[in-house]
Amino acid sequence: MLYQCLLETDGYQVLFDLKNLDATKEYFDLIVDFQLDSRILEFSIKSIPSFIAIKDLHRIITYFEEHIANLQKNPNSESYTFVTWELGFQLQAQSGDVDSPNDGVFSLLFMINVGRSHEQASRTYVGGESTVTVENVRKFITSLQAVLAQLSDYKVTAIGNG
Repeated sequence: MLYQCLLETDGYQVLFDLKNLDATKEYFDLIVDFQLDSRILEFSIKSIPSFIAIKDLHRIITYFEEHIANLQKNPNSESYTFVTWELGFQLQAQSGDVDSPNDGVFSLLFMINVGRSHEQASRTYVGGESTVTVENVRKFITSLQAVLAQLSDYKVTAIGNG
């Protein structure tokens, strides 16, 4: 089954294409599509195919929730760079102005792994930094939670029928 989760900022959007072929796996196939706002430049690029652990989807949710909570206390707060073991993408939530758990903005740096020029080369990342609203982050979190909930429901059904 294919799931899509969108994170939209003021200058770009990223679309997670998550494909789960076997609901008992601990990983999704992942391609991240990075698209600049067309008012800036017509530019879109996809990450190389990689994997993402289900536990990393939970980690992303926690990462954003903690960052939003920290910004309410300190607008200069910056979170660590979030990277998965598979290195398909990296992101860093940065300083901003958050008044409540559902209202505010902060800067977000998002980079996707587009591959290597040759086998010995290091990975090349392409991406951008822009402002994101807490509302859009909440929408992204909700879409990730929906994917995880569907996966849990499917596992329970599959195990119950086995």
